[in-house]
Amino acid sequence: MTFSLGKRLRATREALSLTQEEAIELLENRFDITMSQQTLSTIENGKRKVDAEKELPAFAAVYGKSIDYFYETLNLPIESSGRDRLPSIVTADLDALTQRDKLELAAELIHHVLQET
Repeated sequence: MTFSLGKRLRATREALSLTQEEAIELLENRFDITMSQQTLSTIENGKRKVDAEKELPAFAAVYGKSIDYFYETLNLPIESSGRDRLPSIVTADLDALTQRDKLELAAELIHHVLQET
């Protein structure tokens, strides 16, 4: 359950409703990066590293995000579900959370509970 750049790339691609084939086509047309669907799949599954000098900036541009976006801590919104109940959080892919993300989320939840008491 460690942070995975590949999982962030996949989640971003899916959030944009892009197929792997569409993302590959954009990478090739805009940045002359040739990549097979199998290669993108291995990247998204964390079995192949991303070239930080060529591929990562291209992914960021194609997905409309900054490079930093793929390394930022996930901030999950918290919604209060009533005074007597614990807050509910938006469902997230827990595999995409780093240990630090999980600790920050836990601290945020504890802080929220303590404020309610």
